[in-house]
Amino acid sequence: MKRTDNLKHKVLFSIPVASHSTAIATVKPLPPQRKITGHKQTDAYLWVLEVINTNEPAHLDAAEEALSKLKITPKEAQKRYSDYLMASGAAPFQIAFGTMSMDNPQSYISRAKQNIENACSVRSYFGNYDAALENMPPEKLMLVGELSDVYSACWGWTKKEIAAQCVQGERCNEIDMQRKSISKGFVEQLPEPSSLSDVVREFQYWDWLYSMRNSAEKELGYEYADGGRCHVNDREEYLETLLPKIKPITRQEAIDVCKWILEEERFMDRGELTDAIILNLVGECG
Repeated sequence: MKRTDNLKHKVLFSIPVASHSTAIATVKPLPPQRKITGHKQTDAYLWVLEVINTNEPAHLDAAEEALSKLKITPKEAQKRYSDYLMASGAAPFQIAFGTMSMDNPQSYISRAKQNIENACSVRSYFGNYDAALENMPPEKLMLVGELSDVYSACWGWTKKEIAAQCVQGERCNEIDMQRKSISKGFVEQLPEPSSLSDVVREFQYWDWLYSMRNSAEKELGYEYADGGRCHVNDREEYLETLLPKIKPITRQEAIDVCKWILEEERFMDRGELTDAIILNLVGECG
């Protein structure tokens, strides 16, 4: 019997159809105008950039128009703000970070438009931002029983670490290894990929979910939005081990997977792993 994709796996890791309205319920308020440097044009420029960074569609056109009416140039505003930070005692890296791309307002506008598009995509799939942070069907299978505790916040921390709200150095690796030894890549909780296409599909599912959550967290105002969760990382580590092992079903599958591998940042500079995957793909199909 010819080997095929695992249909249970395929259904579980297929990206859902976007079926919700993308309409925004409320418009984000304009940020307050503040006196920062004391130079009116520089402060006005900083405020317009702050307006753009709200990623609010209702404000973007007005912000672009306001930029065109300012008398100060972006370069001048950047210089004045840099001088202000320096006079305030800011460290060089703080000045560099605080004034990054200030002389290129178009980069702010382009980023805002992309963020608006991303937020719209989140609403189309989930209806609202909070729903994007809830466990998806694969996660509901993964995070059950003991594993629900293992992947909860502060699992494995000592009382001292909990009191300090921090884990440092080798302890981070130690806890990660303990967690991975228990979950074992979630092979008992999830249907096993039977083809390379299954593996790629699952990677693409997690990438999609990461993107959705990253955008949702930004819209919800999380300071450190990264869209990631360690149970997904541990699952992906397991998936990586399958790519050199599962033989391609057809030459076309080998070609498609090879193209995906060569475009994936996660496999760049991975040495022996990437070499092993490519050797598996260029070998004779089983």
